[in-house]
Formats: sequence, structure tokens, C-alpha cells
Amino acid sequence: MPSQTFFNLPKEKQDRIMAAAREEFFTHSFDEASINRLIKAAGIPRGSFYQYFADKEDVYFYLGDQISQRMIEGARKELAACGYDPFALARKVLPQWLDEIFYGENAAFFYRKIDMLHSQQVPRPKQAEDPLSCLSAQEIAGLTAKVALQDRTDLKFLLHSLLLALISCLSEGAEDYEAGRPVDTAKLAQVLDRRLSYLENGFKKKAD
Repeated sequence: MPSQTFFNLPKEKQDRIMAAAREEFFTHSFDEASINRLIKAAGIPRGSFYQYFADKEDVYFYLGDQISQRMIEGARKELAACGYDPFALARKVLPQWLDEIFYGENAAFFYRKIDMLHSQQVPRPKQAEDPLSCLSAQEIAGLTAKVALQDRTDLKFLLHSLLLALISCLSEGAEDYEAGRPVDTAKLAQVLDRRLSYLENGFKKKAD
């Protein structure tokens, strides 16, 4: 997380620094990304960078947080329209995330992250993110009331399970990407819908 010194900067300067970070991490792997190129593009001294960020990982994770927060905020706007039904929300939003990840304006960032995951070079967050931290008390209450959950821990489990369904589809799309084939997000959305149905309705044994 950036220091308070960074957040005290004028928004124009914050945006300029993060635009430089986008350019660096969108065009280079994490290992190849250069603080020297970043500060040159941003027009700031090296010492100033370290007043704003602890290291390269710090600015990388903040950039990733900015991208993911925009996606999460888009999902939150759909919560009420979906009647706070987590499965209805997932069916509406997660296919859009598939398109965003593979073909959206931030696709280069996600593709490089996929490359790093497969080469086991991706830096690890310093702490795991609580999936409920981005939700208000009203939103948590609405989600909990819609499905039979005992407590907040069960809601975390449900949200993690929905994200794992998405991640499983991302892995299949990544196989096509790495093989040089176009990623068919419509097909992945069908697979995702099937896996969401398993989560919503449970697995059933076939009749003998």
C-alpha cells in the first residue's frame, strides 16, 4: 500500500505515476520491470518513489488493486438489481470479468500475471484479502439473508467458492492463450454457468 505521502500528492501527479506503472507492468514481466524506467516516465526522482512506495512489489500490488477494485465496484452496483442473490450476481458479472481479463483494456496486465503464475514468479501479497472487506454491512446482510448461511465465515466460504469457479475457467482460457489460440470467452462462460449450478444446487448421483 502506498504511503500517506503518496495520497497527499495532487491527483494529477498520482495519476501520472500510476500511468507510468501501468506502462511498465503492462509491457514487462514483474522481474523485468524497472523502477528506473518507471520514475523516468513519471518524471519523479528515485528518492521520491521510495517516499511513496516501499519497493517494486508495493507499486505492483497497488496497481493490481486499482484494477480489481474497479471490477469489484462494477459488481457492487449490480447487487441490488440481482436481489442480493450471490448466484444471480455471479452469473451476471463473472462472464463480464472473463471478457475483461482476456480482452479488456487491462488484458496485458492479466496475461503477464498468468505468465508469472505458470512460471511461479508472481510475487505473493503480504496478507490475504478478506472478501468481505469491500462490502458494506447492508450488502453483507442482504447476501446473508438471501442464502442459508450461519455466519460471516460461511459467506466468505461462498464468495471464495464463486471466485474459484471463475479461476478454474481462467485456467482453461490460459491454456488456449499459452498455446497461441484465441480464448473463447463465450465457451468459458458456459462452463462457468455449469460450475455455478453445481455450487448452487449441489452434485447429484446418477441413478443406477
